[in-house]
Amino acid sequence: MKKWLIVLIFVIGLVATAIFQYQPILSSYAEFYTVNNASSGADAIVVLSGGKATRIPHALKLFTENYAPQMLLTDEKKMNVRFAHLFSTNEEIAQAMVDELKLSVPIITVPSIKGGATSTFDEAYDLRKFSEMEGFKRLILVTDAFHTRRAYHAFQTVFSGSEIQLEMSAAQNDIFNESNWWTSDQGISAYVLESIKYPVYLLSSRNATFIRND
Repeated sequence: MKKWLIVLIFVIGLVATAIFQYQPILSSYAEFYTVNNASSGADAIVVLSGGKATRIPHALKLFTENYAPQMLLTDEKKMNVRFAHLFSTNEEIAQAMVDELKLSVPIITVPSIKGGATSTFDEAYDLRKFSEMEGFKRLILVTDAFHTRRAYHAFQTVFSGSEIQLEMSAAQNDIFNESNWWTSDQGISAYVLESIKYPVYLLSSRNATFIRND
């Protein structure tokens, strides 16, 4: 049999496998980006900026399950200072959810070093400074599932050399997850962009200025 025919058959086989097995392949791809290793007994639950509708409720769930006695919010840079007062802050949204659930949750916004974080690296620098001042030993970081691996890398990079232990807890949503992300525009946007953002973060030891908050 000619070599080109063998190659053609091999390629056709690969394509056929991809077509018929696309669901487990795409699910495995998404699962790679999820890091979920939180355990109870931390000093604080830290909610990364972005994804308010998913991250804050997930953090409150962790609080009710006694993962930590307080909740921290990172401070993101305002998109439009002129009209910022017309929109609720992360702390106001969190407090509204706390009131809705009739909970009593200590909420603190982590001060920003440069007037508001614009990337996950910024949030990590802000949190390290604050955590060292507070004497924290272990923190649980809450973010959307697709963002957990990149966030974990950024925070581990910034916290390198400190004695503070970091853990991740992945927040899910009602639209997409690792098993069906390719069926919605939001899911496609989230996971396709991660394939670009994550490698950039791997090559960076500090803020990549062209990557904004999620």
